[in-house]
Amino acid sequence: MSKKNIIAVMYSGGTDSTYAAWSQMKQYKEIRLISFIRPGFYKLENPDPMVNRLKKAFPDNIIKYEKIDYSDIYDKITPHEKKMEVCQSVLTNKISPLWIDKAVRSSDNREAYDIKKIDLFMTNECLQCKIGMHLAAIKYCRQNNITDLCDGGNSEQVDDGSQLEDVKELAVKIFKSAGINYFSPAFKITAADRCKALFDSGVIDNIDHKKLEKEHKIPSTQLQCTVPMSVLWTVCVFPWMVYDAHSLDEYVDMCYNYYQHEMQKWIQTLKL
Repeated sequence: MSKKNIIAVMYSGGTDSTYAAWSQMKQYKEIRLISFIRPGFYKLENPDPMVNRLKKAFPDNIIKYEKIDYSDIYDKITPHEKKMEVCQSVLTNKISPLWIDKAVRSSDNREAYDIKKIDLFMTNECLQCKIGMHLAAIKYCRQNNITDLCDGGNSEQVDDGSQLEDVKELAVKIFKSAGINYFSPAFKITAADRCKALFDSGVIDNIDHKKLEKEHKIPSTQLQCTVPMSVLWTVCVFPWMVYDAHSLDEYVDMCYNYYQHEMQKWIQTLKL
């Protein structure tokens, strides 16, 4: 198969985005690995060994690695004041989990329930962060005349609204409208199969790399997010919002609508 010219990969250094890069080696001559960074991201050197492993395993490919600060975009698109206000309410017990109020969903107090749900959703740091990354990725691709882009997105992180299947399908359409073919090669591949592919190719030394990394038994190869808002969202607020199938459906709808509105708004505002 003849190789295409170039593809960009949104790259964290973990096995998911590394699998995404691995899966494109036969299709593209040049692979651009892009880590989008901002304050709160640490261990920026973590991906370097994995990048070197990819280069060693695929010497015939041109593999380039870049770290791009997207703080300017993130700061513009994120509702900082509203998010801080809600987080303070959460931390001071002025607002409680939605499952306490779930009985009011079909009662006369439904409006109050919905307001609280929307307020809690505004602390969705992971989705807001990913929207900023996606906007930065569009900017990068447009500036570098790159039309193909992929990432290591998978279906295992429900708290990251950008990784929900409905939102992924929407993202593909929005990127396409910007002239970019965006896809997630790892999305329907199991974590075990992703690691096996990398192990068989000599990119990782242990077939249980992902498990061992999570257990802190081997050094992490992934950028580390220590943003307090992200920790609060993942550990506290997300479980406060999503507690049964009904609330999960509501959450998926909110993520879809928020992603669509913000991406369309800021693509136009930022003239991407």
